[in-house]
Amino acid sequence: QCGNVEIDPAAHTALRDGQPVELSAREFAVLLALVEVRPRVLSRLQIEARLYNWEGTLESNAIEVHVHRLRKKLGDDVIRTLRGVGYFVPAEASA
Repeated sequence: QCGNVEIDPAAHTALRDGQPVELSAREFAVLLALVEVRPRVLSRLQIEARLYNWEGTLESNAIEVHVHRLRKKLGDDVIRTLRGVGYFVPAEASA
């Protein structure tokens, strides 16, 4: 649970305020990667490594796009940016 967002990795689902949120597979993977290490910060490269195992060819802003979409769907406070370092989910996220 991250504030008003609940994540079920086994079912590959996310709820916001008890309502299902439709996430793409990549969006869910980015969110899960950040939740699994919270409150640690993950850089864009670290997230790419978790998602693509360094094998995929990837636009340099793909992670930023996924984070932007997640913020629109889940609220701005669920995923935070540490400028110049990376992204993190606060220990007590509230959206």
